[in-house]
Amino acid sequence: MGGLKRMLSFKKAELLPVDLKLIDDYLDEPSKFLFFQMSKIDQCHCMDVAKTILNEAGYTRSLKLDKVIKAALLHDIGKIDGDLTFCSRLFVGLVRRVMPELRRKLAKKSSNGFWSKIRYGFYVDLNHPLRGSHMARIFGIDPAIVSLIRRHHDRLPDGQDEELALLQTADNKN
Repeated sequence: MGGLKRMLSFKKAELLPVDLKLIDDYLDEPSKFLFFQMSKIDQCHCMDVAKTILNEAGYTRSLKLDKVIKAALLHDIGKIDGDLTFCSRLFVGLVRRVMPELRRKLAKKSSNGFWSKIRYGFYVDLNHPLRGSHMARIFGIDPAIVSLIRRHHDRLPDGQDEELALLQTADNKN
């Protein structure tokens, strides 16, 4: 559902003043740099994930919740603006939902030519958590947030990590 919503909003992705206020409230300058290097569609997705968490938590601030909100805003920083075309997003989203095991076979590091860009989209989709966590670590982001970024697509046994479960649930809804 979230992927379809993202695809339909692809052309009109835009941050509102209330979104910019949320970014100012939760992200420091290095984090903002990482956030704004994503495409608008990924920025809006991360914003939607953060808002979902805030809505479900009732906007109650706590140290734990602050970390999850920061991780929500940064969880897709491994997808840099220009990495994914409209077509590659479409193919990746479809394959991820229908035949997820096929993604590894289709992933290719090179992005020359139409089909190579599609295949590069699979590479980015598979590697963005590790790539994003590496970028966050280099920029001095809190190690707990770096860990959430790295693990945001990992399968998680029930009850193992409340913060990661919160992030994953909100990500899946958006």
